[in-house]
Amino acid sequence: MGKWKQVQEYANHIPSPLENYLRNKGIASGMLLLDATFTKVKGEGRAIMIAYDTGVGVIDYWIDNTENTTAYHYIFQRLDKVGYHVKCIVSDGHWSLLPVINERRLPHQRCIFHLLRNLRKSLTKHGNWKKLKDHILYSRIKGILKTTRLEDLPQRIHQFKTFESIFPGRKEIFKWFWSVLPTAVTHLSYTEEVPRTTALIENLNGQIKARIKTMRGVKSERSLDNLLKILFYFRKYK
Repeated sequence: MGKWKQVQEYANHIPSPLENYLRNKGIASGMLLLDATFTKVKGEGRAIMIAYDTGVGVIDYWIDNTENTTAYHYIFQRLDKVGYHVKCIVSDGHWSLLPVINERRLPHQRCIFHLLRNLRKSLTKHGNWKKLKDHILYSRIKGILKTTRLEDLPQRIHQFKTFESIFPGRKEIFKWFWSVLPTAVTHLSYTEEVPRTTALIENLNGQIKARIKTMRGVKSERSLDNLLKILFYFRKYK
């Protein structure tokens, strides 16, 4: 406990993620991953919303009772104040984040892993394909979402359109696909590297949970805040 108190005090002497960003502004990519992870403080739920630049690392975070739109607005306001320029947002498309992205008219890359996971869940029951055709449909959609060259996309989409008549009972799947396609392939229109998934920040979330589990939880929000500050400063999660 004595050592942990010393660590907590040390957190006051290291830069915050925003301060660290200002020191490393020149290597920021503008590719911003946004996501939340969850923990408990004295038995009460907390959401940790994190902003992660692929060039710098974590550049800001916010602790709240839930993952919510207001908190994401606040994070963007803080980033505005330090002059951070967003080139593209990468996220899992959580409902609380979409209003902020739309209001700011930011380019958005949806996490392909989350999209395919949700699709697979819709087409399977207890891990088994509901119909053999569903496996084929899943594979076709997966092939399009994992396209790596923009010039290959039109032909794959054209071929896929012919499948709609073959799967008359899956109109809701096709409707979903056409609605998510634009944000699923946003990365193809960039010369810079845009992550297709939120894997970088998911890995970070796993590290946070592992540290909290090792400590057997945290007893105050201040303690959690200091722990995060230390982790984000000293650890690289790439």
